[in-house]
Amino acid sequence: MRKLKLLLAANLISTVGTGITSYLIVWLLIDQLKQSVLYGLLTMATMILVFFASPYLGSLVDRYSRKAIFLYMEITGIVVLGVFSVLCNVSAVLDITLVVMLIFYHTAYDSIKYPALAALTQEMFKKEDYSKVNSSLEVQGQAALMISSGLAAMMIGKMDAAVILVMNISTFIAASILIYQLPYQRNAEAEEHSNTMKNESYWKNFRSSLQYLCYRKVLFVLLLTSFIPSIVIIVANYLDPVFIYDYLNEGPSVIGIANIVYAIGAMGAGFVAYQISKKWSDMQGVILFMAVFALATIAIFLVPNAVTFIVASLFWGHSNAAIRVFRKSYMFHHVDNAYMGRVNSLFNAVKLLGQVALIGILTITVVPAGQTVYGYFVLFIIVIAALLTTTYLFNRTYNKDKEKRVSL
Repeated sequence: MRKLKLLLAANLISTVGTGITSYLIVWLLIDQLKQSVLYGLLTMATMILVFFASPYLGSLVDRYSRKAIFLYMEITGIVVLGVFSVLCNVSAVLDITLVVMLIFYHTAYDSIKYPALAALTQEMFKKEDYSKVNSSLEVQGQAALMISSGLAAMMIGKMDAAVILVMNISTFIAASILIYQLPYQRNAEAEEHSNTMKNESYWKNFRSSLQYLCYRKVLFVLLLTSFIPSIVIIVANYLDPVFIYDYLNEGPSVIGIANIVYAIGAMGAGFVAYQISKKWSDMQGVILFMAVFALATIAIFLVPNAVTFIVASLFWGHSNAAIRVFRKSYMFHHVDNAYMGRVNSLFNAVKLLGQVALIGILTITVVPAGQTVYGYFVLFIIVIAALLTTTYLFNRTYNKDKEKRVSL
């Protein structure tokens, strides 16, 4: 399938480039410019910005050609990195200003690209190909993460920042060429809907997506609960170092090994999820791997040691990635393409809110008390609640559909 190969190649090259850039940003701001406090403030500022900008960003994706948005984001990256590479090292104040601008661009890039990529993928491929495409994208995404991490480790601190940026620019150029070649044509229904949206305000566009989900309450809750493991992973990224260093009194090697096995588990998930999708429905796949995720989480609480943590990380990586594959396929089958950008952005905002709330709760409860192991119990309870809700709603929906088929 030529268009799948083009999409995977374009996204792989683009993701590697942006991945290296993200590592470079952190290194420049903290290590070179000594602005760790500013980095913390910028992290909070970008999270708040993304949350409030979500209605606009989602509407933007649904208003215009998804291929054009994907392409323009790469071209904008060429310009932004080009300006940075020319002006960097002129003065400390200018360098800080440029890095701040780069952080905001990088945040905007991720917030627009991934909803656009999801909508573009749904639009380009047939329903029977969704599982295969999403599994392939998951494997590609994990491969890109590992490649960018390895390249960043080899280059950052050993090569001039301007040289690294020029290399990253080449990835944006290559990705732009591949995206341009993607065979894409908007369907008539999506085109008509986008024309209607352009005559309305962005806020009204967003309100219509809320109404769309309000009429589909079961769909909304199922998608919401399926996002819980990804929220837990982000929260665990905060909790894990405190647990390893302070509670277990272990060194950084434990986290390093855990990150490696997490990536290995995540890479294998794409292949496994595709095979399971041939026999099970998308939501059954979500339920299965959510149960695996819950077991891995409670294992850390019940047997708190380095070995358990590393093994749990393997299952975390595998189950979280598999859930993501099944969730995307479920969304593609049940969310109209005309609303895909706004629905994705809405859940990204909810996900962000959940992360901030959970980190805040753990920061003022278990962490100061020196009992971070109980943080994993809290996360387990949240995952179990999501699992039970998902299972109940899926069974209720499945039984209703079964009754309808029998009556016919």
